[in-house]
Amino acid sequence: MSLRENLDVLTRVAEVATLAGIKGHIDEDAMHFQAGFSLNGNRSQTVYIRPTGKTPAGKSVVTIFSPCLIVESGFLKGLSKAKVIELLTQNENILFARFGLVTTPSGQMIVASVDHLLDTLDPEELHDSMWFVAFAADSEEEKLKQDNF
Repeated sequence: MSLRENLDVLTRVAEVATLAGIKGHIDEDAMHFQAGFSLNGNRSQTVYIRPTGKTPAGKSVVTIFSPCLIVESGFLKGLSKAKVIELLTQNENILFARFGLVTTPSGQMIVASVDHLLDTLDPEELHDSMWFVAFAADSEEEKLKQDNF
């Protein structure tokens, strides 16, 4: 997608977020929308939304995601086989989120995420999806006794 198309997608995301009562902003350099969430126990989580692409029919897709862990580059260095299996197993058991891997310049980032068609994304669905992703990511961070994101 072009820069203009990505910005149009993010502008629409920001409009839906406003209708959902979510305060956030578009970061044009990183090309995402982001919002902070306050959770129980003075914990917090940042949730991002990025344009992902288009369906074969040309509909825009967005990914709502929140990081929970950064591991060294390489094939999941610093992450035990048991932890990988736990995360994959949770993908079948948690609602409205999945765990995945995003490669960044500083390493590999484990994220909780969910995809949506932008055309049908209503405020309630966006609100709930952002909270589900925030809770899933924070749950993993809390297990590690961290609150980095």
